Amino acid sequence: MSRREIGVLLISEDQLDRAGLHAVLGKDPGITVVGDAESPGEAQQLAVSVKPDVILCSERTLSRETVVLAERLAAQSSDARPVHLIVLVPSPDEQAIGLLRIGRCTLLGRSVSPGDLIAAVRLTAAGYMPIRTDLARNLATASVSLKGASQETPDQVRSLTKRERRVFELMIQGLSNPEIAVGLGVAESTVKSHVQNILGKLGLRDRVQAVIFAYEAGIVRRPAPLAERMGMSYA
Repeated sequence: MSRREIGVLLISEDQLDRAGLHAVLGKDPGITVVGDAESPGEAQQLAVSVKPDVILCSERTLSRETVVLAERLAAQSSDARPVHLIVLVPSPDEQAIGLLRIGRCTLLGRSVSPGDLIAAVRLTAAGYMPIRTDLARNLATASVSLKGASQETPDQVRSLTKRERRVFELMIQGLSNPEIAVGLGVAESTVKSHVQNILGKLGLRDRVQAVIFAYEAGIVRRPAPLAERMGMSYA
């Protein structure tokens, strides 16, 4: 595997599922499947020798083993070579929300297209967190139903400027930086600056955490209308 190639370790208890993922990823010359495993536990042992950049796990129901794997990846020393986890699940639930909080994890629907999956692997390896906007909406809805909503606005939100609050609202709706820039009539670089300020003030890591934060804190009481597009937003 050349230095520019992304090494992916596949996890699925279904042999046919693994073969399908292998075929999809094999279409990209910059991605190499370095191994496959039937379970997260087996993958953790295999990862020591194959040293993947990304671990791709496909599950019909999120298992406790996958959560443990995510926790161990996130707990790696900052000096260690980072390994990122992508999990394909039918729909988000309480465990899925917890998985995203752990960090270094990407959550995608099992119906993701081959092109979007390849893009997600590339972006995840680069340190970004791709998430489909429709999945973000479902995640936020699940967050409300599972955790409830607070009656008080967190102090961190009060520290946001008027413009930052507006950008925060648009982030929650699933809009990308270019879309926010067009909507507000400002440069994309200005939006990027606002986003970084917002995440810093709220103590959040990325857009996914922003969605969870907004719904669990009661800032938004029901799913906000998302952009008409069904593309991907990137943290």
